[in-house]
Amino acid sequence: MGTSARAKIDAAMMVQLKDLLGERFGELVLRYIQDGERRISLLHSAVAAQDFVVVHAESHGLKGSSRNIGANTLGNLCGDLEQLGKDHNAGGMQALLAAVEQEFAAVCAELKTH
Repeated sequence: MGTSARAKIDAAMMVQLKDLLGERFGELVLRYIQDGERRISLLHSAVAAQDFVVVHAESHGLKGSSRNIGANTLGNLCGDLEQLGKDHNAGGMQALLAAVEQEFAAVCAELKTH
């Protein structure tokens, strides 16, 4: 059973955002994707350098914006990465960042269909 068939974004949250933002929903999607791409790029550099402060900060930011759009699995993965940064624990950081990046790509693909 693959995870690709599962929804990456909470449907009820998506409806609420569309109702609230109307025509500006597309702008939210674009900003989320651009911000997420920037944060993931910074995370790659920070993980490679074991810059725990940046890992913590960028993971925290991506966690919040992901949860705000209903991408809760991605938010949880970012929370795990954030905790590693907070704890100055490099163990598993690369693998977790890879999971964040994969989930982010799936979330973005789903957002583009809405």
